[in-house]
Amino acid sequence: MKRKSLIACALAIGISLHGMSEAQLAVCDRLWCGAVGYAVGSNPSGVAAADFDGDRRVDLAATSESPDKVGMLRNIGNGTFAAPVNVALAGGSGPHSLAAADFDGDGDVDLVVTRHNENDVQLLINTSGVFSLGAITGVDGTDPRQVVAGDLDNNGFVDVVTVNRGSDSISVLLNSGGVLATAVAYPVGADPRSLALGYLDNNDGLDLAVASHGQREVELYLNDGSGAFTAGSSLSVGTELRPEAVAIGDLDADGDNDVATSTTATVGGFVSVFLNSGSATFGAPVHHDSEATDPSAIVIADFDLAFGNDIAVLNGDIQNPITGDIEWLVAVLSNSGAADFGRPRLIEVGASPAALVAADLFTNGASHLVSANQGEGTLSVLENSNVILASGFEWGDTFPWSRTVPELP
Repeated sequence: MKRKSLIACALAIGISLHGMSEAQLAVCDRLWCGAVGYAVGSNPSGVAAADFDGDRRVDLAATSESPDKVGMLRNIGNGTFAAPVNVALAGGSGPHSLAAADFDGDGDVDLVVTRHNENDVQLLINTSGVFSLGAITGVDGTDPRQVVAGDLDNNGFVDVVTVNRGSDSISVLLNSGGVLATAVAYPVGADPRSLALGYLDNNDGLDLAVASHGQREVELYLNDGSGAFTAGSSLSVGTELRPEAVAIGDLDADGDNDVATSTTATVGGFVSVFLNSGSATFGAPVHHDSEATDPSAIVIADFDLAFGNDIAVLNGDIQNPITGDIEWLVAVLSNSGAADFGRPRLIEVGASPAALVAADLFTNGASHLVSANQGEGTLSVLENSNVILASGFEWGDTFPWSRTVPELP
C-alpha cells in the first residue's frame, strides 16, 4: 500500500496525523514500523534514552567522533526527534558508551560517557535541559568501553561501572554527594566486551554480569550491599561460542533475574539464556538462533505485552537473498512463556550498528528500540506498533494521535 493511500486511510478512520508530512511517516505492520534515521555525527557507538528536559517525554543522547561530542536529541512529541544539540568533548578523547542517571541529585537526568582513548569517564551535568562538562575521573584500567549506572552502595546516589577491554577489568566508581570516588578495579576474564547490572542473588545490592569474550563465559560479580564485589559463578557458553554482550532480566516470570548474552560462532550467531533458579544459581545455557552473524548489543524488555520479557539483539551484516544487498538487522525474539523463544523477527536498521537501547519513546506504554549506527553516523528509531491504535496519548493531549498508519491486511 502506498503512503498517500495510508494517509487517506488514516484520515478516513479518524486518526490524527498531528501535522506530520508524508516524508515523516514510517509504514508499519502489526508488530514494528520501519526504521527512521537521525544524523548524529561520525562513528556513533553509544546511545542513551531518558527525559532530559523535564517534559515527560523520553529524549535521546548519542556519542560521536571527529569532532568528539555527545549530542542530545529532544523528543518533540509528535513521534520525531529534533536535530542534536551537541556538547563538545576534548579532541581525540574517543567517546564511546553512555549511561543516563541523576548523578548530582538535583532532579535532572545527567550523563556519563566513557572516553576510551583517555582511560576515564566524564560526567555531563544537566541543568534544566542544558548540559555542561563535568568532572573527569580515571578508571584505573585501559580502553573503557561500556558504562552502566546504578546505586551500588544504597546511599541514594547513582554510581558508575565500566568494563575495560584493554586491561581485562571492570572499574567501580562510587558516588558520594555527586562526586565520583577513585575507581576500584576488579580483574575479569580475557577480552571483556560488555557488562550489565541487576539483582541476581536476592540481596540488597545490584550485582554485575560481564561478557568475557576470550574466556567464553559470562562472569558474575556479587555485591555485598556496600558497593564491594566478590566473584560469583562463571557461566560457560560452550566451546564453540563467544559472548559479546549481556543483559539481565526475568525471562521465565519466576521473580528471579536471568542472564541473556549474544554469542558468536564460526558460522552464525545466537542468544544464549541462563535461567536463575534463585540466589544466583544458574542452569545450563539454552541457545536461540539469531539468524545472522556476529550478534552484539542486547536488551531485555516486554515488546509484545504478552508473555513476559522478550529479547532484542543487534545482528551483523547479512546479504539479502533476494536483492543481494547487505543489510544490518535487529533480531527480536518473542517470549511465548517460561523463556520459550521462537524464531526472531528481523528488522533492518542503519549500517554497522554498535549500540541498542529500549525505551517508551512515544509515551504509549510500549518499549521501542534505538540503534546507534557507526557505518552511517545515524540513530535508527524503531517504533513498536503492537499498540499502534492507542499510540500517542501524551501529557496534555485530549485525543490520541499516531505517527504511523498500519498496513491493512
